[in-house]
Amino acid sequence: MTNNRDFDQRLLELRKSFDESFAAPPVEPAHDLIEFALIVAGGQRYAIRIRELAGLEVNRKIAPVPAAMRGLLGLSAVQGQLVPVFDLAALLGAGARASTPRWMALHRGKELVGLAFDEFEGSRRVAAQAVHELASAPEQARMSRQAIRVDSALIHVLEISSLAAAIAPGEKERTERQSESGKE
Repeated sequence: MTNNRDFDQRLLELRKSFDESFAAPPVEPAHDLIEFALIVAGGQRYAIRIRELAGLEVNRKIAPVPAAMRGLLGLSAVQGQLVPVFDLAALLGAGARASTPRWMALHRGKELVGLAFDEFEGSRRVAAQAVHELASAPEQARMSRQAIRVDSALIHVLEISSLAAAIAPGEKERTERQSESGKE
């Protein structure tokens, strides 16, 4: 009989602990660590804060659309919706490329936007104090104001929200209209 009571008491304690864990504020990572995705776009290495991403996709089909927007590769079906996909290297000022990038970083602002890049090198946790402020030219300042050191290389941290904001407002609707008119 005592085994059942002990078991029931322990079960109640576990339930209470479980329920209370959802009421408590989230625990900050130890040592103020920031997690970055390390990528390559246009031959350059970059870092993206993982908290800015809605996800990463690989080998997604991108349907080209007739549009004259800088960097627009086309539309891709992601998470049940059509997403405009932009070439990250083109948005950063790199020249034309021969092939479509393999990877896509998803950013969810007002709309889901895909930023295509060449390689995903992995993720890295970096102490907050190891993120360095950069003094950059005004046109570059909105794209990368910080850098981290990885394997003795200084890697620019891209501000994905700034990149997504640089894409014209309402681009998704305009792209979809162009795609529809191209079908007629």
